[in-house]
Amino acid sequence: MVLVPNQLWRMAAMALCVLSIAGEAAAEICVDVDLKFAGREPSQVTVQSMQDEASAIWRRYGVQIQWPASRLEAHCPRVLGSFDVLVEYQRSSATHARASTVLGSTRVVPARIDRVGIYVDYDETQCLIESVGQSQVTILAGHPDIGPADIGRALGRILAHEIGHVVLGAPRHQPFGLMRRSFAPAELVTRQRRAYTLSKKEVERLCLRERELREYEALR
Repeated sequence: MVLVPNQLWRMAAMALCVLSIAGEAAAEICVDVDLKFAGREPSQVTVQSMQDEASAIWRRYGVQIQWPASRLEAHCPRVLGSFDVLVEYQRSSATHARASTVLGSTRVVPARIDRVGIYVDYDETQCLIESVGQSQVTILAGHPDIGPADIGRALGRILAHEIGHVVLGAPRHQPFGLMRRSFAPAELVTRQRRAYTLSKKEVERLCLRERELREYEALR
């Protein structure tokens, strides 16, 4: 089999990706994320905590999130996608079935990531983490009461999950890690991020998606 230069480049890129998996920063993807809240004005602590958490989860895999305020600093030489995120507060009825609650949603696009919508439910997320007992919250979060930073951290994890569906091009869920179907309340409260990781196969998929996105942008 004769390899053309483009095929050689792809193979070299994949080899570098596989080698980088051990260090976990496996891709170089930058996305713009616009964040809007409806129904309730959140505290700045909540907003910052949400942004910090989503950024931290993805940074370890080489995905950089640019928020509106950070774009002026021009960290990314090239943006490969953009999201419009709506975090909505709608107080639920007391009889709402929590077991079937959907905390976030989005749609998977096959090619270019262009202003893809993501929805995150503020009220359901807050209600879920407030179901954790005070003594357990103290152990998980380091203080007895759920505060704005804890709500923001939970929202950031849900947002990171929804971004994952699009960036990975993966509509289905996984049994473990960031892309599992549901998060337990304690997992949303804890300061530890061990439950919000990608598998080796997902990291490999991320590398492939980076190449797909770059090739798509090059054809524009």
